Formats: sequence, C-alpha cells, structure tokens
Amino acid sequence: MQSYPQYSSKQKWIHWSSTLLIVIVTFLLFAKVTMSNILGGMPIVYLLHKSLGVVVWLLTVWRIIVIREQGVPDVLPKEQKLQRILSKSTQGFIYLLLLIVPLSGYLMSGRDLNVFWLISIPAIDMSNNLHQIFHTMHLIGSDFLAILVLFHILAALYHYFGVKDKVLQSMLNSRD
Repeated sequence: MQSYPQYSSKQKWIHWSSTLLIVIVTFLLFAKVTMSNILGGMPIVYLLHKSLGVVVWLLTVWRIIVIREQGVPDVLPKEQKLQRILSKSTQGFIYLLLLIVPLSGYLMSGRDLNVFWLISIPAIDMSNNLHQIFHTMHLIGSDFLAILVLFHILAALYHYFGVKDKVLQSMLNSRD
C-alpha cells in the first residue's frame, strides 16, 4: 500500500508521453543532418518535427483539461511554501511554453502545416516582421523550456536522492 500522493494514471501517461515527444522533437533538430540521411531528407525531418510539435501542443491542452478536472496531488508538505511556489511556478511556465513554442513554430513558418501527411493546416498570412517575431519567440521559448525542464528534472532528483521523499514516485508507477 502506498503512503504518498499519486498523480492519476492519465496524468502520468500525458506527462511521460510529452516527455518522450519533446526529447524526439529536440533530437530531430539537433541531429538534423544525421536524421536527414536516415529519414530521406530535411523536408521529412521538419515535417516530423512540426507534426510532433502539434501532438505536444494537443497533449498540453489535454493535460490542462485533465488537471482542471482532477486536480493534482499535494506532493510537497504545506509548510514548504517556497518549494511549493517554485514547483507550481515551474510547472505552470512549462505548460505555458508547451503551448507557446509549438504555436510560435507554426506561425513563424508562413507555410501550410502538414501534420503527418494526414491533414494540412493553412498558413496565416502576415508580414515578415511578424514571422520574425514568432521565430524569435520559438527560439527563446525553446531555450526557456529546456532550462525549466532541466530545473524540473534536477528538482525531482534532489527530492529522490537528497530529501529521500516520495515526490518523484508520485509520477512513477504506484508500486513501491
């Protein structure tokens, strides 16, 4: 029997699916030359990057809906106010960036968005200045997202190895 709060199975699935997709999306661009050779060209690398970005955006919207419906467990004691503020702020900014980064990626391109060769989302006509603003938002947002995710991972490891509490386990399997 577990003696610590748990996120729901749905919340865990969304969390770890998003994590995996973000790693893949990032890897596609960091290894774009290699991936281009493997996948058959840069257009396919970018198509996958953008398509998976759409999936990340949809998962984030779903995550927000699930959180509104189910709430989240109190994994940190109420007396640890600073940690709770840092935790909630970091998570909130991560969710915000998981919405902004894919959306700004779509808006920066000025081209129709082909999602996995299945659907095409038409481009929005705008000035080159706006495309450049969204490009900058995409790059800066991606950097901030990477920093916050790293901070999130370090905090989870701190709780697991340093504090030795069950914060990390609340997002893992319910088995001890």
